[in-house]
Amino acid sequence: MNICILKEHKPNEFRSPLVPEDIKRLKKKYPRYNFYIEPSKNRIFSDSLFYQSGCEKYISQQIDLYLSIKEVSAKQIKKNQNFMMFSHTIKGQEYNMPLLRKILKNDCSLIDYELLKDKKNKRLIGFGYFAGIMGAFLTIKNHLKIDSPKKYSYKIDELLEIVSKKNLNNLRILITGEGAVSNGAQFFLKKIGIKDKKTLKTNKYSSYFKVLSPSEYYKRLDKKFNLNDLMNGIGTYQSIFPNYFNEYNIFLSCHYWDQRFPKLFELNQVNKDFFQTIGDITCDINGSVPTTSRSTTLTKPYYKFKKTNIMAVDNLPSALPKESSEHFSKILTSLLPSILNSLNKESIEEFYISKKGYLNYRYINLLQNLI
Repeated sequence: MNICILKEHKPNEFRSPLVPEDIKRLKKKYPRYNFYIEPSKNRIFSDSLFYQSGCEKYISQQIDLYLSIKEVSAKQIKKNQNFMMFSHTIKGQEYNMPLLRKILKNDCSLIDYELLKDKKNKRLIGFGYFAGIMGAFLTIKNHLKIDSPKKYSYKIDELLEIVSKKNLNNLRILITGEGAVSNGAQFFLKKIGIKDKKTLKTNKYSSYFKVLSPSEYYKRLDKKFNLNDLMNGIGTYQSIFPNYFNEYNIFLSCHYWDQRFPKLFELNQVNKDFFQTIGDITCDINGSVPTTSRSTTLTKPYYKFKKTNIMAVDNLPSALPKESSEHFSKILTSLLPSILNSLNKESIEEFYISKKGYLNYRYINLLQNLI
């Protein structure tokens, strides 16, 4: 079984789906696994470390499964290949439909990390926690006008040191989302001394954060709010999010969103009480947060909407490449054997968007975006 780690083509992308130490462990436990690496100067772990772990240089060998973090270029797709990546296609994202069309046309299989879930439908693998940490850092860095080196990569302790030396008064931070992204942001805020509003016994603190549950920023018009209904597009929901504009000066968007849900606000609702700074960590372009009209990069993380500074970097964990790669690789190592065993089965598991050129029936709604 031949597995190849591809070079990332997106700018400022330094992560790796597997790290050298985990490849060593996999080769020891599964001698029939052969690993290849497409050389890269950007990857946080050098090519030589991968070669020392038992990888070979990828040239044109026959590969059973190609691994990458971000989407591969459509030009790389050849007949009867198997890919595993964050494809950013499952919501019908228009900018990646050419990639999915090419995969289907060439009878390829596409596995998406986002679709690897447990029996309770909870995601098994991802970088969300690290996105939350880095997103909170960059947002506060901009809000407080902190000057720090634009070097990548960072380590979490370095981020904490940069911010903890600053005056953190008068930071009132609103957070949406209760998953891994939100947990990462909350971890960072607590580490620099900003407290959760619900734990405060007095109002003497000038800085705090509040995490909103969906029922606090959406209301159902018949007053029968139900999260499962909301997630499945059942019932009529309306955003009450603008009610929070006045109290908070920073907003961290960490929640899941798709087109069945209302947007948090409309652009015509942006007023003098609006946030001074927004960190759209989930970065849905023209989605839940209408001020996010485009994504940004680690080297140029910010832009302005009227008087509000927007942070909308779409690969935040790449700024913490070593720690985030090690975390991701550890989980992927445990999942990889069952994924490899599924490649030649006739069944089409949930984590496939396509298998051997057939679109997974679970995602048949994507057809309307492929026409």
